[in-house]
Amino acid sequence: MKQLVAVGFAGLLSLFSAPLWALEADARLQQMLQGYETFSSEFEQYSVSDNGQRTESTNGTLVLRKPNLFRWTSEEPFPQVIVNDGTYLWIYDPDLLQVTRKPFDANGNSAPALILNGQIDRLGDDFSITLLHESGSETLFELLPRDDESTFTRIRLLFVDEQIGQLMLEDSLGQRTTIAFHNQQQNPSLSADLFSFDVPAGADLIVDPGA
Repeated sequence: MKQLVAVGFAGLLSLFSAPLWALEADARLQQMLQGYETFSSEFEQYSVSDNGQRTESTNGTLVLRKPNLFRWTSEEPFPQVIVNDGTYLWIYDPDLLQVTRKPFDANGNSAPALILNGQIDRLGDDFSITLLHESGSETLFELLPRDDESTFTRIRLLFVDEQIGQLMLEDSLGQRTTIAFHNQQQNPSLSADLFSFDVPAGADLIVDPGA
Protein backbone atom coordinates (compact mmCIF):
# COMPACT_ATOMS: atom_id res chain seq x y z
CA MET A 1 0.00 0.00 0.00
CA LYS A 2 1.61 3.23 -1.22
CA GLN A 3 0.20 5.61 1.32
CA LEU A 4 -0.28 5.86 5.01
CA VAL A 5 -3.78 4.57 5.67
CA ALA A 6 -5.51 7.38 7.44
CA VAL A 7 -8.79 9.05 8.31
CA GLY A 8 -9.47 12.25 10.20
CA PHE A 9 -11.51 12.20 13.43
CA ALA A 10 -11.97 14.47 16.48
CA GLY A 11 -13.29 15.34 20.04
CA LEU A 12 -14.79 13.75 23.20
CA LEU A 13 -18.34 12.90 24.35
CA SER A 14 -19.99 15.23 26.82
CA LEU A 15 -19.41 14.20 30.43
CA PHE A 16 -23.12 14.63 31.05
CA SER A 17 -24.35 12.32 28.29
CA ALA A 18 -21.66 9.62 27.91
CA PRO A 19 -22.17 6.32 29.78
CA LEU A 20 -19.65 5.41 32.45
CA TRP A 21 -18.08 2.58 30.41
CA ALA A 22 -17.34 5.00 27.57
CA LEU A 23 -15.66 7.47 29.91
CA GLU A 24 -13.58 4.68 31.42
CA ALA A 25 -12.47 3.48 27.97
CA ASP A 26 -11.55 7.03 26.88
CA ALA A 27 -9.60 7.61 30.10
CA ARG A 28 -7.80 4.27 29.86
CA LEU A 29 -6.76 4.88 26.24
CA GLN A 30 -5.61 8.40 27.07
CA GLN A 31 -3.54 7.06 29.97
CA MET A 32 -1.75 4.63 27.67
CA LEU A 33 -1.02 7.27 25.01
CA GLN A 34 0.26 10.03 27.28
CA GLY A 35 3.43 8.36 28.54
CA TYR A 36 5.72 9.76 25.84
CA GLU A 37 6.57 12.90 23.87
CA THR A 38 8.61 11.10 21.20
CA PHE A 39 8.14 7.65 19.73
CA SER A 40 9.98 5.41 17.27
CA SER A 41 9.16 1.99 15.88
CA GLU A 42 9.64 -0.44 13.04
CA PHE A 43 6.44 -1.66 11.43
CA GLU A 44 4.89 -4.12 9.02
CA GLN A 45 1.80 -2.93 7.16
CA TYR A 46 -0.40 -5.42 5.35
CA SER A 47 -3.91 -5.64 3.90
CA VAL A 48 -6.41 -8.49 3.92
CA SER A 49 -9.39 -8.65 1.54
CA ASP A 50 -12.94 -9.50 2.59
CA ASN A 51 -12.31 -13.18 1.70
CA GLY A 52 -9.29 -13.35 4.00
CA GLN A 53 -6.67 -13.13 1.24
CA ARG A 54 -3.54 -11.18 2.19
CA THR A 55 -3.03 -8.73 -0.69
CA GLU A 56 -0.30 -6.21 0.16
CA SER A 57 2.61 -6.00 2.60
CA THR A 58 5.40 -3.55 3.27
CA ASN A 59 7.87 -2.81 6.08
CA GLY A 60 9.28 0.44 7.37
CA THR A 61 10.01 2.78 10.24
CA LEU A 62 8.14 5.53 12.06
CA VAL A 63 9.46 8.38 14.22
CA LEU A 64 7.15 10.91 15.89
CA ARG A 65 7.42 13.98 18.09
CA LYS A 66 4.28 15.39 19.71
CA PRO A 67 2.42 17.29 18.54
CA ASN A 68 2.14 16.47 14.85
CA LEU A 69 5.75 15.96 13.69
CA PHE A 70 6.44 12.58 12.11
CA ARG A 71 8.42 10.69 9.48
CA TRP A 72 6.97 7.51 8.00
CA THR A 73 9.32 5.50 5.76
CA SER A 74 8.03 2.49 3.82
CA GLU A 75 10.50 0.11 2.19
CA GLU A 76 10.21 -2.31 -0.75
CA PRO A 77 8.03 -3.30 -2.51
CA PHE A 78 6.22 0.03 -2.00
CA PRO A 79 8.93 2.59 -1.06
CA GLN A 80 7.61 5.91 0.16
CA VAL A 81 8.57 8.67 2.60
CA ILE A 82 5.94 10.80 4.33
CA VAL A 83 7.11 13.72 6.47
CA ASN A 84 5.04 16.19 8.45
CA ASP A 85 7.17 19.20 9.40
CA GLY A 86 4.32 21.03 11.14
CA THR A 87 3.66 23.29 8.13
CA TYR A 88 3.57 20.90 5.18
CA LEU A 89 2.96 17.23 4.57
CA TRP A 90 5.57 15.89 2.13
CA ILE A 91 4.99 12.63 0.23
CA TYR A 92 7.95 11.26 -1.72
CA ASP A 93 7.64 8.34 -4.13
CA PRO A 94 11.21 7.29 -5.06
CA ASP A 95 10.14 4.96 -7.88
CA LEU A 96 8.35 7.89 -9.58
CA LEU A 97 10.98 10.43 -8.49
CA GLN A 98 8.02 12.59 -7.45
CA VAL A 99 7.31 14.72 -4.37
CA THR A 100 3.85 15.97 -3.41
CA ARG A 101 3.57 18.86 -0.94
CA LYS A 102 0.29 19.44 0.88
CA PRO A 103 -0.59 22.06 3.50
CA PHE A 104 -0.73 20.53 6.97
CA ASP A 105 -4.18 20.81 8.55
CA ALA A 106 -4.10 20.20 12.30
CA ASN A 107 -7.90 19.82 12.27
CA GLY A 108 -7.84 17.18 9.55
CA ASN A 109 -5.07 14.99 10.85
CA SER A 110 -4.85 11.25 10.14
CA ALA A 111 -6.12 8.56 12.49
CA PRO A 112 -2.69 6.96 13.15
CA ALA A 113 -1.16 10.38 13.88
CA LEU A 114 -4.02 11.34 16.21
CA ILE A 115 -3.74 8.05 18.07
CA LEU A 116 0.03 8.21 18.46
CA ASN A 117 -0.22 11.87 19.47
CA GLY A 118 -2.62 10.84 22.22
CA GLN A 119 -5.32 13.25 21.02
CA ILE A 120 -8.26 11.48 22.64
CA ASP A 121 -10.33 14.66 22.59
CA ARG A 122 -10.19 14.58 18.79
CA LEU A 123 -11.00 10.88 18.57
CA GLY A 124 -14.13 10.88 20.70
CA ASP A 125 -16.31 13.11 18.53
CA ASP A 126 -16.14 10.87 15.46
CA PHE A 127 -15.72 7.49 17.14
CA SER A 128 -17.13 5.70 20.16
CA ILE A 129 -14.28 4.10 22.10
CA THR A 130 -14.76 0.73 23.78
CA LEU A 131 -12.33 -1.28 25.89
CA LEU A 132 -12.91 -4.76 24.44
CA HIS A 133 -10.38 -6.79 26.37
CA GLU A 134 -7.74 -6.37 29.06
CA SER A 135 -5.88 -9.38 30.35
CA GLY A 136 -2.27 -9.89 31.33
CA SER A 137 -0.06 -7.78 29.08
CA GLU A 138 -2.68 -7.13 26.38
CA THR A 139 -5.28 -4.38 26.11
CA LEU A 140 -7.61 -4.10 23.10
CA PHE A 141 -9.71 -1.05 22.17
CA GLU A 142 -12.32 -0.74 19.43
CA LEU A 143 -13.31 2.53 17.75
CA LEU A 144 -16.60 2.60 15.84
CA PRO A 145 -17.54 5.62 13.68
CA ARG A 146 -20.51 7.77 14.66
CA ASP A 147 -21.00 8.81 11.02
CA ASP A 148 -22.42 6.14 8.68
CA GLU A 149 -20.44 7.69 5.81
CA SER A 150 -17.08 7.26 7.52
CA THR A 151 -14.33 5.72 5.38
CA PHE A 152 -13.64 3.09 8.03
CA THR A 153 -16.28 0.94 9.70
CA ARG A 154 -14.01 -0.27 12.51
CA ILE A 155 -10.64 0.51 14.07
CA ARG A 156 -8.98 -1.71 16.65
CA LEU A 157 -5.96 -0.74 18.70
CA LEU A 158 -3.94 -3.40 20.52
CA PHE A 159 -1.45 -2.59 23.29
CA VAL A 160 1.10 -5.07 24.61
CA ASP A 161 2.82 -4.18 27.90
CA GLU A 162 1.15 -0.74 27.56
CA GLN A 163 2.90 -0.05 24.27
CA ILE A 164 1.02 0.16 20.98
CA GLY A 165 1.40 -3.16 19.20
CA GLN A 166 -1.13 -3.13 16.36
CA LEU A 167 -3.42 -0.68 14.62
CA MET A 168 -6.15 -2.45 12.61
CA LEU A 169 -8.54 -0.64 10.22
CA GLU A 170 -11.50 -2.06 8.29
CA ASP A 171 -13.17 -0.14 5.46
CA SER A 172 -16.70 -0.24 4.05
CA LEU A 173 -15.62 -2.74 1.36
CA GLY A 174 -14.44 -5.26 3.93
CA GLN A 175 -10.70 -4.73 3.37
CA ARG A 176 -8.68 -4.81 6.57
CA THR A 177 -5.34 -3.03 6.96
CA THR A 178 -3.05 -3.84 9.89
CA ILE A 179 0.00 -1.91 11.03
CA ALA A 180 2.03 -4.11 13.37
CA PHE A 181 4.67 -2.26 15.42
CA HIS A 182 7.85 -3.79 16.84
CA ASN A 183 11.06 -2.57 18.47
CA GLN A 184 9.10 0.39 19.85
CA GLN A 185 10.86 3.07 21.88
CA GLN A 186 9.14 5.70 23.99
CA ASN A 187 10.88 9.06 24.46
CA PRO A 188 13.96 8.35 22.32
CA SER A 189 16.27 11.24 21.47
CA LEU A 190 15.35 12.33 17.93
CA SER A 191 17.21 14.77 15.67
CA ALA A 192 15.20 17.74 14.38
CA ASP A 193 16.47 16.83 10.89
CA LEU A 194 14.17 13.82 10.89
CA PHE A 195 11.17 16.15 10.64
CA SER A 196 12.41 18.27 7.76
CA PHE A 197 12.35 17.39 4.07
CA ASP A 198 14.46 18.50 1.11
CA VAL A 199 13.27 17.69 -2.40
CA PRO A 200 15.78 15.22 -3.89
CA ALA A 201 17.73 16.37 -6.93
CA GLY A 202 15.89 15.56 -10.13
CA ALA A 203 12.55 14.89 -8.44
CA ASP A 204 9.38 16.59 -9.68
CA LEU A 205 7.56 18.70 -7.06
CA ILE A 206 3.77 18.75 -7.16
CA VAL A 207 2.19 21.44 -4.96
CA ASP A 208 -1.41 20.83 -3.96
CA PRO A 209 -3.81 23.82 -4.31
CA GLY A 210 -3.69 25.94 -1.19
CA ALA A 211 -0.12 24.85 -0.39
